[in-house]
Amino acid sequence: MPIEIERKFLVNVDKLPPLPAGKRLVQGYLCKHPQVRFRVTGSTVVVAIKQKLDECARFEFETVRENVSDADLQTLYSLALWPPLVKTRHEIPLNGLVWEVDVYEDENAGLVTVDVELPTADHPLVFPDWVIPTDISGVKCYKNVNLTKHPYRTWER
Repeated sequence: MPIEIERKFLVNVDKLPPLPAGKRLVQGYLCKHPQVRFRVTGSTVVVAIKQKLDECARFEFETVRENVSDADLQTLYSLALWPPLVKTRHEIPLNGLVWEVDVYEDENAGLVTVDVELPTADHPLVFPDWVIPTDISGVKCYKNVNLTKHPYRTWER
């Protein structure tokens, strides 16, 4: 069974180094339980089925379709339960791991998070100084599915 072990943190943007070129992603949700989401990069669509196993681990199954037409993309967006979110993902390899910095756009502009996929749940982490080391993996408001329903700009801060 494919299992993803991932942790999510906020980013101190004032300490963030210059980011490498990133990939613009449009992400939407088709079903809540199990979670079925699509992620569009250019004309490639990845559909993923995910089911939470515990706080940091989940079952994940993905399938890819390339060269999707603009008309099909628009239809896919219209099928989403909520408006899709848009973000640019920048990958930073560090200490044998890849830190994925997500810079959100549109209604989630101003939010910057980082995900790191781990080989095991107890894998030790050495945090770069630009990562705020408070784990937000289980904090519902920061989950992408919730950001589509309750965008960052609508939060009271």
